[in-house]
Amino acid sequence: MTVPYDSDGLWMKARLFVNRSMDDGREFEEGAFWASAALELLGKAALSRINPLLIALPSDDGKSLLIAAGTTADASGFMSVPAKAVWARCAAVFKPFNEAEAKLISAGRNDYLHAADVGFGAIPDSAWWPRYWAQATVLLSHLDKSIEDLVGPSRLAVVERHLETNAQHMRARLSALLERARTRKIQHDKGAMSAAMASEWTRFAGPSLRYRSESTCPACSEVGWREGEDFENTRIEYEDDGFGYPNVFVTLEVQPVVFWCPSCHLVLEDLSLLGEAGMESTFETEGDVDDLGYDSEYNNE
Repeated sequence: MTVPYDSDGLWMKARLFVNRSMDDGREFEEGAFWASAALELLGKAALSRINPLLIALPSDDGKSLLIAAGTTADASGFMSVPAKAVWARCAAVFKPFNEAEAKLISAGRNDYLHAADVGFGAIPDSAWWPRYWAQATVLLSHLDKSIEDLVGPSRLAVVERHLETNAQHMRARLSALLERARTRKIQHDKGAMSAAMASEWTRFAGPSLRYRSESTCPACSEVGWREGEDFENTRIEYEDDGFGYPNVFVTLEVQPVVFWCPSCHLVLEDLSLLGEAGMESTFETEGDVDDLGYDSEYNNE
């Protein structure tokens, strides 16, 4: 019998749901409902592939955690984490999965199920599907699956058209943000801003995440900052200080999640936008032993 946290089982169910969403004659709202359910299953399949504990609900008695840990043969009563936890964990592990986009997708599903309206009204279907497939393909890559594996050869072209639409949307969105930043800077430098705009300009404060690296602004070519909160890899080097004690040098590899420019006030807060702007997906920065999470008292005698 397939256990409820089995990654392959979750994948097969996601495959069933997403193909149901694409059936001929399916209304958009109903199709989006099945597709959003499939996205959550894809997320759980990808997380469970790493470790089933990532999708087990941590209830007080720990039953689901114990089941996922393989401590009992009885898998009945297993409960998985809610969608919001799935999105947060996927965003942390499966770059460039977009947590905000996924939340918007699942919000439509919740409205469809629990509210008086039919849901999925926040985004028109012509924009919803491209954005949906942009997130689904990120999860597919971490499942070592292709779009064709998910929807079959007969529906592959439909998904590819949606993805191209999304790419065009990203290019247009980036172009608009760059032009806005350039225009605002010109207005500021010429003293041509309205009082409200000038006040907004003065109040501007960029993000302040834990790690940062200089990067050329794609709008004004001045120095801006790529910033990230978490590091993915580390490099540790030791150097003798001449007195028998090693100096420890820690280098962190960080994936930026935002770029901002103090000169033209451009802000790019989407990983896809950073990629579209041609920015490198990681940067190195000097770290500290404390960044590695070691207990400072662990080796004290």
